[in-house]
Parts: sequence; C-alpha cells; structure tokens
Amino acid sequence: MFKFLNLTKFYKKILLYLFLFFLFISFGFLLGNHFSWEDKKGFYWDGPKTFLTYMKKKYYVQKPVNPLDLNSQNIELEENKIPIGADEKGFWSPAFDWPVIAVHSVLLPDETVMTFGSYGIKEKEEGKNISQNKKLKLTDNFELERDKGTKQWKHHDVLAGIDFVIWDPKKGIGSASQKIFHRPIVWDAFCSVVRVFDNENVFMLGGNLEPKQGAPDTQNATSFYNIKTQKFTKGRNLNYDRWYGSIVRTAENHFIMVGGAKIDHHKELTQDRVSHIPEILTTNQDGTLSWKILKEGESLELLGGMEGEEWSYPKFFLSSDGNPFGISYNKLWVMDKNNNYKIFKVGEIPLVTGGISEKIIHQNPNDKEDYKELSTLTVGAPVGDKASAVMIAKDKILMIGGQQKGEGYSASNSTIVIDISDSFNPKIIKKESMSYPRAFADATILPTGDVFVNGGTAVYRGAYDDTYFSNFTPEVYKSNDDIWKKMSKTNFRRNYHSTSLLLPDGRIFVAGGDAWNAQFFYPPYLFAKDSKGKMIFAKRPKIEKLEKIISKRNKQIMLVDNSAEIEKISLISTGSTTHAQASELKYLSLKFKIISKNKIEFEIPENKNTITDGTYLIYAISNSGVPSEGKITYIK
Repeated sequence: MFKFLNLTKFYKKILLYLFLFFLFISFGFLLGNHFSWEDKKGFYWDGPKTFLTYMKKKYYVQKPVNPLDLNSQNIELEENKIPIGADEKGFWSPAFDWPVIAVHSVLLPDETVMTFGSYGIKEKEEGKNISQNKKLKLTDNFELERDKGTKQWKHHDVLAGIDFVIWDPKKGIGSASQKIFHRPIVWDAFCSVVRVFDNENVFMLGGNLEPKQGAPDTQNATSFYNIKTQKFTKGRNLNYDRWYGSIVRTAENHFIMVGGAKIDHHKELTQDRVSHIPEILTTNQDGTLSWKILKEGESLELLGGMEGEEWSYPKFFLSSDGNPFGISYNKLWVMDKNNNYKIFKVGEIPLVTGGISEKIIHQNPNDKEDYKELSTLTVGAPVGDKASAVMIAKDKILMIGGQQKGEGYSASNSTIVIDISDSFNPKIIKKESMSYPRAFADATILPTGDVFVNGGTAVYRGAYDDTYFSNFTPEVYKSNDDIWKKMSKTNFRRNYHSTSLLLPDGRIFVAGGDAWNAQFFYPPYLFAKDSKGKMIFAKRPKIEKLEKIISKRNKQIMLVDNSAEIEKISLISTGSTTHAQASELKYLSLKFKIISKNKIEFEIPENKNTITDGTYLIYAISNSGVPSEGKITYIK
C-alpha cells in the first residue's frame, strides 16, 4: 500500500511537470516567441510548428530572435549605443527599405553603388515601411499582395532586372542618396553579369528572358552605364544567350564570357539551349567593340554539362600565368591563352562518398505537406554554382559551401583553397570547415584579407518564404589563422537573389534575398574597448592622398596621417556580387616601405595577369588590425 501511494505521488509529479511545461509553451505561443538552442540539441519551436534538424549532431537551421526596428530611419551607429561584444562579433544595423530587390550590386569608380534585379516600387502605403505594407504597386503598375499573410509577396514578374538604383553611400539612405532608373533600356538584366568596364563605365551582359509579352529575347544583350553622363546605352550583342554566365578580364584588357544558357521559365532547360562555347570581347581598329567566338574553348563537358549544372555561373579567375581558370561543378579547367584559348580539364574536386541525403520536398513552409524531416545529412564538397569563391591571395582561390546535387539536397560546410599558380596543375588544399552548411551564401573580402560569409541555406535555395533552412549567423574566415569565427546574428535571410558588398568606409552593404530591404554590417575591426572596458569606435589610420588613376606600375606613393602605425597595405578588386558569385573578386597584400612620417611607398605588381586593369580599393591597415577608409583607384 505504501509503495502504491509513493508511486501515485510520483505520477502526480510527472503530470504536474507536464502541465507546467505545456502552460509555458502555450504562453510562448501567445507572445509569438520561440525557443532556440543553438549548437546543442538542434531544436527550435516556432509558434505551433516544431521542426527538428540534425546534421552530425549540430544545429544548422537558425531562426531570427528579436525583430529589428524597421521604422528606424536613423541607422548611423552612435558610439554610446555600440553593443557589448561588437569588437568580437560585429554589429548589424536596423534594416531599411530599398527601392528594388538588390539581386546584383557593384561598386562604381566614383564610390557610388549600382543595385538592380527586380521591378522597383512605385507606391507603398502612406507612412509605412515595406515590412508593414499589405500591398505594393510596382513600376509596371502591378499591385503586389502579401502571400498568405506572411512577410513575403506573391511573385508576379517581380524578378525582372529593368529598374536600376545608383546609390551614394555618403548621402545616407534616404531618397536624396538614390537615383532610380526605370527601364532605361529595353532589356532585362536579372541573372546577368555586371563588371566595371573602365574608369567611367560599367557594363551588364546577358540576363533574363524579357517578362513582357511580345518583347524581344534579350538574353544575349549587353548594356553600358556611364557614371559621368548617367546614361544607359546598348552595347554589341553576345553571340550566345548568357543567362547565368561568367566573365573574366585578361591582361590584354579583353573580356572572356563563358557559361550561361537560353532560358525559358515555362519550359525545362534542355542541352541544346546551353551556351557551351566561350567568346571574347575585342577592340577593333576603328575603336568599336565586337564579340568573337572562341571555337577552341568549346566543351560540352566543362561548360555545358547538365547533371552538375556546369553551365551555370562557372567560377572564373585569371591565373598569374595569364590563363583563364575555371571551376564548373567539381571540374577544374584552364583555357590556354597561347593556343587560341583551347580548353583543358586539369582536375576535379573530390566529391563526398557515402551518399547524399534524400531530396527535401520543400516549397512553402506554410504547407505541412511540403516538408520532410531532415535526418542523416551528408556534408558534401564545396562545388557547384551554389558555392562561393574569391581569390584571397595571388593564385589562391577560397571556395566554400555549395551542393553536390541539385536544388533540394543538403548543402556543404566544407572549405578548400585551390592553388592555381601553375594553372595546368592546380592543387587542392582542404581547410577548416564552416560552422554551418551554406548554399547561395555571399562571400566578401575584408580589408584585413579575411573573408566575411553571410546567409546561405542548409538545403533549399532559400528563396521566397523559406526560413527553416536559412542561416542567420555569418562567419568570418581568418585567412592567417585558417579558422572560422561566428559573427553577430541578423534577422533577415540572405540566400538566393542576395548580394553583399564591401564599401569604402569598411562597412558591408547586404541586401536582397527576395526582400525590398538592406542592412549594414559593421565588422569587428571598427570597434575597440577603452581603458574601462567600454565599447568605442576604433582609432583608424587615414589615407591623406592617393592617385585616383595609377598608370605607372610598380612603385607608388601614398600620404597617411602616421606611417609608423601602418602594418599592411591591402588591395581589393571592386568586383560585383550576385547569386553567391563574387565576380573575379581578389585580394592582394602589397609590398611597401615607410619613406617618412606621413609618406609610404607601395608597389603595384607589374604582372598584369596578377592585377589586371580595373578599379580597386586600397586600404592602409594599422598594427592593431584596423583599416583606414578605402580609396578607389583605377589601375591601368
């Protein structure tokens, strides 16, 4: 009898604990909050939905915690509001409205920024920011509505690159800082390639199928924007359609295009529409430009493969030996400049054996039928168009993330460096893996030579209303130490159709991901602690004078406020970012010596294969690792 009473008390206790637990959870529902146990059991609870994800007993799927103040128009960070730990993990600004979904971004020679990728917003509800609107009217007069009451919008033909924003960061983020061009030319630049052409022009190449009925196919179109006249002009058409193509500039100042396809969003892509023949832009004797087919570079396997989507945004860089080097899915190849750019396969990135997880059926997180629990996932190799790649030193390509299979399979957290100093004999060096798998993440080289990686998704491409698989915690690859460090968490997913761009002042502009908003990330190097442990802005060196155009290679002079404090001179190509592609983004630490208290002599490599003509950011880095504001210079 006594044992029975004890047992009854035991069960009563269990029931009481269960009651209290469910009461607690119910209270959480009412408040609209959720639990998040990062890097522990891999569990979170989001309202009435519970979703479990395990990958090697790590938690990879992340949820935003506290909503940002989207009403804030003053996003300038005041010193007395710097959060504790900003010197270790950085800091995110509040999100702010942006006129377009910034799928593409590029830093222009005059320090302005071009963004494009979608229709612009013509009207929004009075007195509200976009996050609060129920309807938006776009520049084609189409009225968008919320999709099932979520934060995302019904799609229409939103993603059509016909509206362009030229933004001056020095003027803040208001309307006075932006000039918006609505359909400046009959063309759709969505999923195109954008690069600085010279010190006055930027050009866009290839792109999407024009969404308007009856309009011409413009997937082989090119267009120029002149920063002085602020005019768009039509360029010479490509020989092939280049939706998702890639480009590289040679030492001879030619541009080579590879990859891409002729896409019809209503039909399945077939082999016959893949553009597997490269072409080169050359200057004729009369000064006109023309595209020449590089027949020797034709390769269905390396530039037109369908299984690994080898045709889609191949990684494309120039080796110091002058040969264009590419990565398509896991295939490494080189184009021999001394042999009419004949293409050769020179290796492969080893794929992970043991199988890939089952494909996740995932369309809309509001539909329970579209989910499958993620169970045993295999972290694959860093391959495919969903991987990210940047050149972190001469001939050293850092490649991270991606997916071994197509959309819907588990992403990779792997990291490798590919040494292409001998482009016909590349070497693959395995590095420490990221904390999270990332497909369609954005990689940005920092003035210090480290690499900031933001966004990406663990499984699905993360577009539209996919939150469950998104990564909200960025990481920084410390190049000298070969380690990854987690940064502060953001509240917005940046996956497919996002962009990330280093600004001259050292902040990172982050936008897109199918959202009409943007943010700034303040890296840790912008902050320090005073003698009392209070967070303050770090003391920054200052470049007093630097030539805006450098026409003489080798030794150059810059004036700084204090030469003795300078430890490094960094050079970063301005490049552009879209769809996880950092178009030929490269970093180089320059040789330098101190001439006097305020004068430094530095060297621009004479080898134009290493540093081609183009626009570059130059930073002076202090002995405490703090960069100056960068100066843009055009090197020729």
